[in-house]
Amino acid sequence: MAGPPGSSSAVRIADLRSLAAMKLAAERQKDIEDLGRIARAPGIDDPEELVDIAYSKYGEDSIPLAAGRENYLIVAEEAIQAVQGQP
Repeated sequence: MAGPPGSSSAVRIADLRSLAAMKLAAERQKDIEDLGRIARAPGIDDPEELVDIAYSKYGEDSIPLAAGRENYLIVAEEAIQAVQGQP
């Protein structure tokens, strides 16, 4: 079904780094395992690297990352640990 004239039906998909940044910033418990799998796909196993990705996407003074690096480091560690030993 076509949309109104001048509308677009294009779909864009976030790259893994952007998706990781969004999941980390959201800090939702239900996203922890997803974040771990997203991090593992490109071989990220260092929580610091995961946090750096989020800050590179959003910036140091961003509202989505207002809780501070230490908070997101804990989330990243939990996510990476959640998928250790899984296929």
